[in-house]
Amino acid sequence: MKFIFLFKLVFVLTLFFLAMFLSEAHAQCNDEKSPDGLSWNFDEGNSEGFSIGTVLSEIFTPQIIIDTKHIRQYILDERFQVLRNRCGDMRTIDAIYLKSLKIAAYNIARALFLSLMAVLEHRKIDIKMPIVGTLKVPLTFEKDSIFSARIKHLPTHVYSDSPTTPEGDRDKLQHFFGSAYLSYASEAPEFARTAGNMIEWGEPVFIVGGTDDPRDKRANKQGESFGRDLLVVTTLLPSDYLTFQHEDRK
Repeated sequence: MKFIFLFKLVFVLTLFFLAMFLSEAHAQCNDEKSPDGLSWNFDEGNSEGFSIGTVLSEIFTPQIIIDTKHIRQYILDERFQVLRNRCGDMRTIDAIYLKSLKIAAYNIARALFLSLMAVLEHRKIDIKMPIVGTLKVPLTFEKDSIFSARIKHLPTHVYSDSPTTPEGDRDKLQHFFGSAYLSYASEAPEFARTAGNMIEWGEPVFIVGGTDDPRDKRANKQGESFGRDLLVVTTLLPSDYLTFQHEDRK
């Protein structure tokens, strides 16, 4: 009898601790705070601190540039990396979009553009030019150290078949959010699809080191669907689209 009682007691205690552990894990991977007070919904830090010069500068700086700086500071924050390690890359991608929504005052088109700026992982592109040779076009004006730090914090395991290299599939995020932005802002998924196909066709022709990558096309199509469907259902998340194999559309 004592053995049965002890067995039941151990069993109940095990279930209790498992429930506690799962609830804590769930909290820390959503907007609720974990036991150590950490959640995705943190305010990004400002390493520059307060200064009159910064305030005056922001008065004359376009809001989209200020917002881009905020979402990039969010990714640079060490708390972002801690939560990424805890919760996984797919939850991290959703968090980038949700934070962009908050920064953009829940303007979806603006949030999609900010998400694109957040995950942009090309510092410049080299365009093949006749006679001139190669033209270097900058895509971001971040300092080298800040750019490198942000890139290291970006999700890499986007798909179940993502490469196990350090870079993984992080470049697919800019394809996904870029297509989503074009699809939503234009309200014409066909336009986003055509633009994506033209970029993929022109990449090996005009870009040094560029290739026509079918995996890029997959990300483009998923982003196109995400942007299109956001016109109808505003609560969708990137993970709703990145986790399934998109069928080709004619």
